[in-house]
Amino acid sequence: MKEIKEIKKIVEPLDKKFNKSAIMKENEFDFIRKELKNSLNKEVKELKKLYQARIDGDEAYKFHSRCDNIPNTLVIIESAGNRRFGGFTTKTWQSTPESQVLDDKNSFLFSLDKQKIYHYKNNNFAIENNKDIGPKFGAGHDIYIRSKCIQEKNSYTNESTPYASYNYFGDKNALSEDGRGNGF
Repeated sequence: MKEIKEIKKIVEPLDKKFNKSAIMKENEFDFIRKELKNSLNKEVKELKKLYQARIDGDEAYKFHSRCDNIPNTLVIIESAGNRRFGGFTTKTWQSTPESQVLDDKNSFLFSLDKQKIYHYKNNNFAIENNKDIGPKFGAGHDIYIRSKCIQEKNSYTNESTPYASYNYFGDKNALSEDGRGNGF
């Protein structure tokens, strides 16, 4: 895993059109904005950066210290192979001692490289909260970001399993380089 480049909170429309991203270009934000409008039922004009692993530290507790209790977050990831993808949830991240699974019919995953959105299947497992991990989307570990994601290749996507919580429509390697649970 190269790093979680940033996690952004969706904020109410403001005069500014776009808060510059480390890896997402403005035209890519326009692509994501359309899906956010569908999910939130309102126009999104700005993102506010909450966390960046390279700057804030790549430990799970540092992610939680910056992102817990904040709804409507967009997670943007760049893998070691320079694939750019992520997920969105309206639910809040929590630093829970035990795993806590949350349903979120408005969540989705995306590939910036492929310009594709992968919708949630409504199987009661959109995201998982746990103090020992960073953002995790899906029952089948569709996206699983662990502590030390920059130094160690211990984070992964696993979109090719029957347990996937998001619909990839047979899109091979929808998110990461191999899409089969190997670290990136």
